[in-house]
Amino acid sequence: MKIAKRLLLILMSAIMMIGCGGCNMNNENNKVIQKEEPTLNEWQKEFLAEQELPTEYSELNLTQQLSVDAVYEMIMYLQDKYDVEFEYTGYVRPQILEKEHLTAIPKGGNEKTDTVTVTRQDDGTLTDDYPNIAVRPYYEEILTNYVKEYFSSDKIKILSTVTKTSLVSVENINSEMLDGNISATNVIFIHSDLCSKDMLVKFATDYTEWMKEHNYVSTNRINVVFNVDIQNINYSNASDYYDKEYLKFDLLCDIKSSGETIINK
Repeated sequence: MKIAKRLLLILMSAIMMIGCGGCNMNNENNKVIQKEEPTLNEWQKEFLAEQELPTEYSELNLTQQLSVDAVYEMIMYLQDKYDVEFEYTGYVRPQILEKEHLTAIPKGGNEKTDTVTVTRQDDGTLTDDYPNIAVRPYYEEILTNYVKEYFSSDKIKILSTVTKTSLVSVENINSEMLDGNISATNVIFIHSDLCSKDMLVKFATDYTEWMKEHNYVSTNRINVVFNVDIQNINYSNASDYYDKEYLKFDLLCDIKSSGETIINK
């Protein structure tokens, strides 16, 4: 009988030890499962407030949480890379036929001319086209000076969009750095006081040769306009002046990377 009682006590003790061990294991598991809830930094809170969204992480839905984290990552990527402050203008989550990307402008910039796109590639890395934006004013000024000098007049306007540059650094940009490193689309306006139709063809010929000397690749639309204050033409209203009310004549000319030039008279 004593032996039976002793065996029973041993069995009960073993059960209690297993039970306590199980409690400890559950406690350890709970410690692993419990995670600190993510929080938003001040930039993210200000950004969400501007979008009229909740500024507490727990109040955002999953898509909003993922988006605000991605927007912050991409903005910081730009600012850290170029030491320039950027302002958010748009964000697109990854789609079947479209990569995840963010658009922004340097602080105080113009969306028409200064929009930078940050794209997340398939391997997760981020890429951007800020060098195109950074070099555009310098490139546009070079073209403007050439055309003004050609016609000995200020009655011209050039609107450029750099579509590609092989420049990696955008510090201390000068004209020599741009030679052979730019592809662009240019829209040129020349007042009709300066240019007849025959002269336009000659200018286009000289202009394409000048472009080739600098190894610029470009697509150009050259417009001779009248009944307009040419200095009022800008990126927002340029297409208005393609109307016959203002456009006297125009032509297209291309300078390809091979050096071939095409002038459509």
